[in-house]
Amino acid sequence: MPTRFSRTTRSLARDSARHAILVWSLAGVLLVAWLFWFCMARLTIYEISSQARLEVNRSVHPIAAPVAGKIVSIDFSLGQQVEAGQVLATLDTVSETLRLQEEQARLTALPPQIEALHKQIAALEQSRLDDQQAALAAIDSARSRQREANAAVSFAKDYERRLSELKGAGKGALIDTLRAGTEVQKLSSARSALSADIQRLQMDAQTHSHQKLAEIEELKQDAAKLSGEQATCRITIDRLREEIEKHRIRAPAAGQIGDIAPLQVGGYVAIGDKLGSVVPHSELRIVADFPPAAVIGRIKPGQAATMRLDGFPWAQFGTLAAKVSTVASEIRDNRVRVEFAPEQAANSAIVLQHGLPGSIDVVIEQLSPALLVLRKAGQLFDDGIRQPRSSAGAPES
Repeated sequence: MPTRFSRTTRSLARDSARHAILVWSLAGVLLVAWLFWFCMARLTIYEISSQARLEVNRSVHPIAAPVAGKIVSIDFSLGQQVEAGQVLATLDTVSETLRLQEEQARLTALPPQIEALHKQIAALEQSRLDDQQAALAAIDSARSRQREANAAVSFAKDYERRLSELKGAGKGALIDTLRAGTEVQKLSSARSALSADIQRLQMDAQTHSHQKLAEIEELKQDAAKLSGEQATCRITIDRLREEIEKHRIRAPAAGQIGDIAPLQVGGYVAIGDKLGSVVPHSELRIVADFPPAAVIGRIKPGQAATMRLDGFPWAQFGTLAAKVSTVASEIRDNRVRVEFAPEQAANSAIVLQHGLPGSIDVVIEQLSPALLVLRKAGQLFDDGIRQPRSSAGAPES
């Protein structure tokens, strides 16, 4: 027993406080280092969206059927390069083509008819002028004869007067006086007939002129009607050509056929049916949708981002660097649209194409662990305040 106590006494004598001081000093250094890291370190905060995709900067143009009809030819395929205005498909235009040919034939027949009417109008105008000149000549001739008759009547009246004077003086015969009176009456009647002929000629000339004018006006109306039909035919032809053109489905823009519907020659399409889409040649951008609370006031142009493509495992192909370029200011379907500019490395094996899906991480801010703890505590405190209030405001059952 005395031996054992002596060994314990010697162990206690050899023991000192140096080991405890060393341990406590090391623990203090670690605590100070942890506190320094807790307060001064910077942790990067990311906002993640799993609804990200690559798109071209310009909108994808749909290929739609402007009219309904039967497909007679299909001239495009998936992945084909097309130019703007290139015919991609043709719909049946038999009825429109027949109507177009009918209107063209009608239009071809109208100009000769109009020209014939104009010739008839010119001939009637010339005939009316000739008739007027002939009537004027006849009237002038009748007036000349009337003047001659007037002279004869004057001479006969003077001769009758002289015979009457001689008869009154007993120097003339009664028969001569009577013959002279008869001659005066005869010449007066002839003069009156000439006056009536002149009036008849004037009325006939006026009547013929009015008839010719009526015929000319009627022909002019026919010519105007044919001219109207000609203009209508031209408009109808233009409309039918436009209808036929609508049956030719053309590429809305230059690019690559990115989508095509299952089409067959002989099948029918309705108005507005989407036959495919054209992806224009343009630079690519990344488009992602975020919750409004994560975007508004937090994501701004110029912030760095990293995209992981679903079709290219990041462990093998790496990630795609990007920067925020545009942030939408309106909320749609409880999401906010954010656009990014990709920055692909020169030696990257990723082939960027329109439509590639993936997820994207956006650098929001950098905070210390202490601020993160304080922020989390504040959120828990707010949640604890709101929950009792909501429970107190709930109606009793």
